[in-house]
Amino acid sequence: MIIRSWGWRTGLAAVLAAGFLVSPSYAAGKKTVLIPAGVPTPAPAAPAKPKRKLLSFTLNDLNGHHVKLSTWRGRPLVVDFWATWCPPCRKEVPELNAIYRKYRSRGLVVVGVSVDKVQGDGVKSVVPFAKEFKISYPILMADDALVEAMDLDNIPTTFFIDRKGKTVARLEGRGKSGELATAAKTLFRD
Repeated sequence: MIIRSWGWRTGLAAVLAAGFLVSPSYAAGKKTVLIPAGVPTPAPAAPAKPKRKLLSFTLNDLNGHHVKLSTWRGRPLVVDFWATWCPPCRKEVPELNAIYRKYRSRGLVVVGVSVDKVQGDGVKSVVPFAKEFKISYPILMADDALVEAMDLDNIPTTFFIDRKGKTVARLEGRGKSGELATAAKTLFRD
């Protein structure tokens, strides 16, 4: 699966120039190649699959402990798929931190799901990134199976899930400043 945005020739040149295409997982022959939103990439051979509901999943946190998404059942969730090497992802972290600080007293949980294990250096690049950006919310490490199951087209991709477990919004790419905060407010409409 290739996460895509624009025309393939321009995308391939940009990806190769940026050094995103050659990762340990790609070099090992895995099919998943993640591309930051806004970076031109090859067009898919077949039409994109329809978007699915957020799955129930269990992933490892930065300390290697298994964490189930259902741990936060009954609480509003913002689940953000990102990577340390993704420029738009880096730009949205401060806004996610602010959203978490503002709404956590109302039960909101922001969960960062890093795809650096799928394409990148894994935990060894995520830990210093989390410290540098002072990420205060939980971070989990995605695997190939989850990235495939979620049918991600771009990163960052952010899901907004209400207390009932229903996905009320899905934002792909960085978007405009304040877009994440606006979507987070919708989780508190009762």
